[in-house]
Amino acid sequence: MSYLKIGRIIETDVLVVGGGGAAARAALSSVESGVSVRIAVKSKWLGSGSTATAFSELLAIAAAIGHADERDHPEIHYEDTLDAGRGFIDPELVWTLASEVPDRIQDLRNIGLNFDKEENGKLVQGMSDFATYPRTCRVNGVTARHILVALAKQIKKHNVPIDENIMVFKLLIDKNKSISGALGINRDTKEIILYKTPSIILACGGAHHVYKYGVGTPDMTGNGYAMAYELGIPLINMEFIQIGPGVINPSITLLSGPVWKPKPILTNTKGENILKKHVPPHVKIEDVYNHKVFPFTISTAAYYLDTSIQKELELNPTPNGGVWCTMPDGSEGIVEQKMPKTKGVLKSKGIDVFKDQFEIALVAQCMNGGALIESPDGTTNISGLFIAGETAGGVRGPDRPGGNSLAEGQVFGYRTGKAAAAYADKKEITENPEKESLAVLDDLSELISISKGEKELNDAIHLLKETMYKNCLVIRNDKRLNVALTLIDELERSIVNGDFNIDENNLFTAIDLKHMLVTSRAIVISAKTRTESRSCHYREDYPEKDDLNWINSIYVTQIDGEMQINTRQWPKTRKSEVQL
Repeated sequence: MSYLKIGRIIETDVLVVGGGGAAARAALSSVESGVSVRIAVKSKWLGSGSTATAFSELLAIAAAIGHADERDHPEIHYEDTLDAGRGFIDPELVWTLASEVPDRIQDLRNIGLNFDKEENGKLVQGMSDFATYPRTCRVNGVTARHILVALAKQIKKHNVPIDENIMVFKLLIDKNKSISGALGINRDTKEIILYKTPSIILACGGAHHVYKYGVGTPDMTGNGYAMAYELGIPLINMEFIQIGPGVINPSITLLSGPVWKPKPILTNTKGENILKKHVPPHVKIEDVYNHKVFPFTISTAAYYLDTSIQKELELNPTPNGGVWCTMPDGSEGIVEQKMPKTKGVLKSKGIDVFKDQFEIALVAQCMNGGALIESPDGTTNISGLFIAGETAGGVRGPDRPGGNSLAEGQVFGYRTGKAAAAYADKKEITENPEKESLAVLDDLSELISISKGEKELNDAIHLLKETMYKNCLVIRNDKRLNVALTLIDELERSIVNGDFNIDENNLFTAIDLKHMLVTSRAIVISAKTRTESRSCHYREDYPEKDDLNWINSIYVTQIDGEMQINTRQWPKTRKSEVQL
């Protein structure tokens, strides 16, 4: 008999899980379609996740609108994106992204977003990695935040309810494998909420906070991936994670490509220049700096900067587990030219880049993988479940061209919102989800009843983050990955055996840990399976790229309670393209 009870039942046509750019765009599209919409955010609306907090010197949204160069158009954006991941990503999704983002840019302008403009009125567009022409549009250096705020104002006009501090943790399905609802838990009050809805959009971000250091806020722990996986939806390309240097104290600040143009000096606690220590004689350190972009890649000499940092994190770490960074004498001019926004942000945090040495380390920024979507509308193999944004998999492979992340959120957020609304408008819940809810609560009650051990959940989360950081960062090998996998096994056994101290007051944390373990296992197993090095995935025991065997995606699926591995190579072109 369960002693956990449903505190509230909320009915809505569409439930949007998440609070970032994709979630906001999805919610707006749904409510504009005439259905009732509700948003559930794990933390604070407009104050959590990646979109609300993202910053880099180059942060922008990519759209082939041809303002900077009239030769740019969606077909070229499509080819540029496909070239960065051909064989690993769905061409149909890529075409949707490239062909529709100009319309989504116009949508944002129509609701009052003022993109940076030239004197002639055209939008300022910048170059990004993998782009043939300049196509990234920006807003005063904090583009993501401005997009989210503009969408939030429209959502407020439609009186969409927003449930803050609610972690949706279980998706409910009926006997026909259709969505019937979801369960959530309030971080503060511990109240359990049953959402009765036929249509759910998962747009709850990534999982970079399964690592010790990540951008955004700590609530991004892979809940969306774990919930999708539990329903049998494949997780694809999970080994490809964007990781690179960032300031780690007093808070995380990502250091993008322009920051390395002044050639900042990196030293360990012994005062040794780590690049002079680790870069081999045949490689010019100047080339390491000149090629450095965010994130880590094996493709250029910049590889040595990230790997040198990781080696020193393990040999001679600074107090917070990083290396020291200082700007060289006489770099004032290039700092002002190349990284003025970063300099200003660090100044606001008490760091004077011209006078202070500051700690940097490697930070996780974005998951290139995700839960596999089956169409441009974000549909899945579960009727009524739609996925968008960083939670979705299939449009990002080994590399993600700059500016595409925000573009994906707007394009697929818009599409999933419309599709979820259309589905909800026709679908009626024929089964009461309360029965399945009670079964879930029975299982959680049983977990609490057996969990009388002395292990603390927060200690386990800290250990998991540290272990993933040490063993599944930018330097990977079979031994390291096995260490991570062994810990994941041990923590999962500890939960099953009741070794933790779990009660109603920390149930939120217990569920979060279980989701982190599912997501971490998917990352580690995918990294173990890919026995080659490619882009952001580096195996020092398999240092070469293997195009003969590995131009395909790895995906993991739950079958009979076990995580199974499969591979898939995507078509190299979309169906409508004429084959020459």
